[in-house]
Amino acid sequence: MYVVHRTGSIVRFVYGPADIFFPREASFSPDGRFIAAVDFARQLFIVDLQTLAVRRPLYTPGEIWYPDWSPDGSNILLLHNSPGGPDSVGLGLFDVDTGEYRQLQSSQTPVIATDARWSPDGTLIAFSELVDGVRALSIMGADGTGHRYLIPPRSFQLYRNIDWYRRSPGAAPQILFWRTQHPGAGPFLINPDGTGLTPFWHAIRSEGYLSPSGEEFVRLHPNPSLENWVLYVGLINDVTDVALRQVTRYEP
Repeated sequence: MYVVHRTGSIVRFVYGPADIFFPREASFSPDGRFIAAVDFARQLFIVDLQTLAVRRPLYTPGEIWYPDWSPDGSNILLLHNSPGGPDSVGLGLFDVDTGEYRQLQSSQTPVIATDARWSPDGTLIAFSELVDGVRALSIMGADGTGHRYLIPPRSFQLYRNIDWYRRSPGAAPQILFWRTQHPGAGPFLINPDGTGLTPFWHAIRSEGYLSPSGEEFVRLHPNPSLENWVLYVGLINDVTDVALRQVTRYEP
């Protein structure tokens, strides 16, 4: 696993072993010192980027998916897929300091969801929820209260690569997501109260992820000359991708 500066000028090896699939679903701590991710066995691990020390603070006989560090650094949001029964499955919070894990519930029911992401102020969580075999775009408070659908459960719909976006500094954040249904697939914005659903003006690919400032995004895309997948960084307001720049290269 490598950490790459947004300009591509610095590339650091921080963790191994790895292959094309793992480690994955990495999330930086708010201060940028740590990375939380999942390994080959889908267990949570944390890398200290200063010392490169690795710790595995939470073992489960099941699997960990989509860790996301809270804005205040105190918790890691994750999906726990476990054979241990209803009390050990679904979205939950791992307390970084105490090592305690707490399941998030809606009406005493586990929340089965993917792509869960904290709001910038840490008060809300947006996620793609599995409801009776179909998907909904949902939101709830950081303590599990206030669960509601932003887009009710619908067949043949998937909501991926969820993030929070601000049009300008200080503006109210909106939820940015990729809808997979055709026709009409692509990136969309929606307000946390469920209003204002509108297509996003930049055709960000489903691999796109926003910078903390919301001004840049990361895209996984084939290198035009070698046709191998590499990372690019682009500007949200550059709809033509003229400023798109390659930050990694393929080395067999």
